[in-house]
Amino acid sequence: MQPSVPFTPADVQRSLGILRDVGFANSVHRAPVAIAMDPLPPVNARGGRTVPPEGWRAVYMVVVGEDMCNHMKNLHGGAAATLVDTVTSVTLALLATDSFWGYPMISGVTAALDMTYYDAAPLGTKMRLTCTVEHAGGALANLRGELTDWDTGKPYASGTHIKTWRDLRPKSKPKAEVKDKAKM
Repeated sequence: MQPSVPFTPADVQRSLGILRDVGFANSVHRAPVAIAMDPLPPVNARGGRTVPPEGWRAVYMVVVGEDMCNHMKNLHGGAAATLVDTVTSVTLALLATDSFWGYPMISGVTAALDMTYYDAAPLGTKMRLTCTVEHAGGALANLRGELTDWDTGKPYASGTHIKTWRDLRPKSKPKAEVKDKAKM
């Protein structure tokens, strides 16, 4: 059902005031610091990388900055989702080859992102963002991002991220087709 009651001028002012106070987007992409990753799986016979059954992981450190916070000075859910979205994508990109999740569609596009929030992460919290590539096939990848306290492991949020990819490079034409066009 679509909303049917229009905003009053006071409601407009109230909602825009709240939106102006959410300023998390400025630093969220600069915040993660790469800490460690599993060894890269070797390139397989098909030109991709076979993800081990337990997944392939990378760990990042993130400190909750002021412009990642809501008005209560805790990590905003949108900032957490943005971190999981972009950093799991970067983690998948580390596995890319010329013919597997590579350019020009490096790490593909999001098909679904599902977040679960467990507890507030206050301003200044040092978090561990563990990104796991659970599966990466020819067209779909299943990723997971977990935001936990760096020292205690207390969970703050986690997300599952499904990505899709296809090889967008121009396909070379069979030689017979090239010869037929030359006759025209």
